[in-house]
Amino acid sequence: MAFRGIYPAPDLVNAPCGVLSVARVMTHTDAKYDDRWVRGFSYEFYSQPEVELFTVNDSVVTNGVVGTSTLPRFKEYDPFFIQGTDTRSYFGINGEDRFEIAKKQLEAATQKAVELELWEGVASTAETNGNDFLRKTGAATVVDTGALAPSTALMLLEQAVSSSPAGTNGVIHMTRDVASILGSRLMYLPVDGGKSGKAMTRLGTEVIIGSGYTGAGRLADSNTAASASNKWMYATGPIDVHLSKIEIVNENLGQGATVSTNTNDLTVRAVRSAAVYFDPSIFYTIRLALPTT
Repeated sequence: MAFRGIYPAPDLVNAPCGVLSVARVMTHTDAKYDDRWVRGFSYEFYSQPEVELFTVNDSVVTNGVVGTSTLPRFKEYDPFFIQGTDTRSYFGINGEDRFEIAKKQLEAATQKAVELELWEGVASTAETNGNDFLRKTGAATVVDTGALAPSTALMLLEQAVSSSPAGTNGVIHMTRDVASILGSRLMYLPVDGGKSGKAMTRLGTEVIIGSGYTGAGRLADSNTAASASNKWMYATGPIDVHLSKIEIVNENLGQGATVSTNTNDLTVRAVRSAAVYFDPSIFYTIRLALPTT
């Protein structure tokens, strides 16, 4: 049979407005540096000062407390790993760089994986460590006990952000369906020449619209499960993300080969370590009632 033409696969592009569009991302390419964070580290924040007003004569002012906090000045964090697996026929297209394909796939999938861990804390729960994540039991303060319209919930979360002891800006977290309902209450800002973008509220609060976000509420709370009509939003302090260099697990292509009568597959695995955390001086949540028609 004559050789048929082949068109290359399109580029894998991160969904806009994800966690990497807002977070301070630190990508570590030097393996020697990994020892400083991959086995666990402490992170600090400066957003919990005690701030109050005094008169010109240095007298205490009634109701003059601007901000106060009992939070610690640093917290501990245990990173997690993200693995991508690419399996296809051993008799694939000649000249394909299977290792490079696996790296590209993991690079593209990293944002969604980080978002899942930030919201659900699945790796943290499996490890039973003390990492903060959005659904962590009893951690976020519930702003209102009811189920509210998305626009009302956004209004209340914006007000909750102002409770930061130092009056710093925060980040609001929501699923894509909630963002679609909010419509013009959010602003979309193209970046990277229009190839990607980030979102914020009309007050300038950054918004993460995560493809890896589930919309579920705090663990062990009532009405915590996400559904088409029941979702949650969160507000936190600024986000930090650490990412290591992507490494291929296979030492060579032959190591990933599965050859049998019915199967001639080649499996390539790529892996990287990651961490995602936020300043806890802002940590609020609220439940939404979404329309179903």
